[in-house]
Amino acid sequence: MPIESTSRSLRHEPYWLALRFPEAWFECRCPEEERHDRPPAVLLDGSGRGSRVMAINHAAAGLGIEIGQSLAGARSRHRAHVSTDIAPLRCLAVEQRAVEDWLDEWGEWALAYTSRVSRPPPVQPGGESSAGLLLEIGGSAALFGGLETLVSRLLEALKPWHLVVRAAGAPHPRVAWALATAVDDEAPRLCHAREQLAAVSQLPLALVDWPSSWIDRFAELGLRRLGEVRRLPRDGLGMRTDPLLLADLDRLFAERDWPLADLVPPARYAREVSLWDPASQVDRLLLLARGPLVGLSDFLHRRQLAVADFVVWLTHEDRPSTRLEVATAEPGRDEPLWQEQLRLRLESAGGLAPVTRLRVEAEHFVTPRPGQGSLFADADERGRDERALFQRLQARLGRQAVSWVQDAPDLIPMRRSRLHPLSPHQDKSSRPRPTDPAGKSLLPGLSPGAFRPLWWLEKPRRPDAPVHRHGEIERVETGWWATAEESADYCAGELVGGRAVCLRRESAGGDWQVIGLDD
Repeated sequence: MPIESTSRSLRHEPYWLALRFPEAWFECRCPEEERHDRPPAVLLDGSGRGSRVMAINHAAAGLGIEIGQSLAGARSRHRAHVSTDIAPLRCLAVEQRAVEDWLDEWGEWALAYTSRVSRPPPVQPGGESSAGLLLEIGGSAALFGGLETLVSRLLEALKPWHLVVRAAGAPHPRVAWALATAVDDEAPRLCHAREQLAAVSQLPLALVDWPSSWIDRFAELGLRRLGEVRRLPRDGLGMRTDPLLLADLDRLFAERDWPLADLVPPARYAREVSLWDPASQVDRLLLLARGPLVGLSDFLHRRQLAVADFVVWLTHEDRPSTRLEVATAEPGRDEPLWQEQLRLRLESAGGLAPVTRLRVEAEHFVTPRPGQGSLFADADERGRDERALFQRLQARLGRQAVSWVQDAPDLIPMRRSRLHPLSPHQDKSSRPRPTDPAGKSLLPGLSPGAFRPLWWLEKPRRPDAPVHRHGEIERVETGWWATAEESADYCAGELVGGRAVCLRRESAGGDWQVIGLDD
């Protein structure tokens, strides 16, 4: 990704990267499946018919919907484009808590690139700050090959999530945060220390996150840019404006520090996603769960931890939430395995009510054990395999249906190992073999691998008359590595009346017994 930079030398520390998410109010509640082709959406200041539009996304702006417009006016603009196959208009209420939780999740994600991540505070105490993050990347830039490489890599990692991001960098965090408002395209703007003041001076006042009352007062004086406000006499400006304005003006020109609180990583993982249209299909719910599960995997990778179980909560419209516990045989961070386990749990639940929200919670973390499995499974590895089978069966059939898993040596799968040709004295019958209407023999030297009986007898039985054997003897036995050895010989045979049968005997010796009939 190309980077717009006013200087080639960006080695000064500290260096702050500002990431603004202008559509965070929409993205924090937008299902992942709709982020690529976004439906038009508006943020309303209330829930009644008289509510007005506070914010719009790019798709809504393309329909002519404007900020400050009434809800009725926004819907009228949307209906004018219905014939062009436009998606339904999404009308969202303000949910500041959802935005803050969403930003905390991305702040946790950003800790993979730097040790300092902050949420910018509002200019006025008690006010609302714009959605975004501040990353101090000067200290970690050398680990990624320089500032430009780090910024490119970070923004490239955000691309698969289809987020609207505005990025700018400067040695002072307040300058970087202000410059990010003026970035129109995807290319970030990175400034050197000696150039950040000139860049911020050209910033239009309409883009500065100041209260509208401050901006309107300067507009009455004919001031349009931040540099023009800076050139006003300071004493007179201090007498006629809020003291907070002077303090923030000093920060914008890097003359005062901006106290920032570092993001504290949470002790547990919790992430929630919502569906605008309730759904109960398993595939749809798995797609909805992908984001939280990928986030959990990243959460564990960053901390070098693993998890053996977590909880998935499904919220319904008119009934209590459904709790699904997902467990694996061993602690890990394998998102595809979690998807498989969750699919089994969803399919076993059956008849789920339509789901509006899905939440993933995990809190029991462990440090994974180093090492790898041995060539020949030891007792620990066999135990892990048994636990994995047990948990899959419980996920599929339910906890009450499966209580334990027990080894049964008699049921060890056998395998065909080798063939033994019949000796000449084993088949001395001169009687013609049974033939089909075309005159071909039904048992033309068949091996048991090619001949299988139509009916298997419940128990082997001794033949009542002499039996003629044909073809080769098939030895079926367990592998040499198996604890319990099982071995037997099988052969195609023919009774005196011409009936085809399948014969079996113990490999150690003994009489042949009939175990299957051809009709």
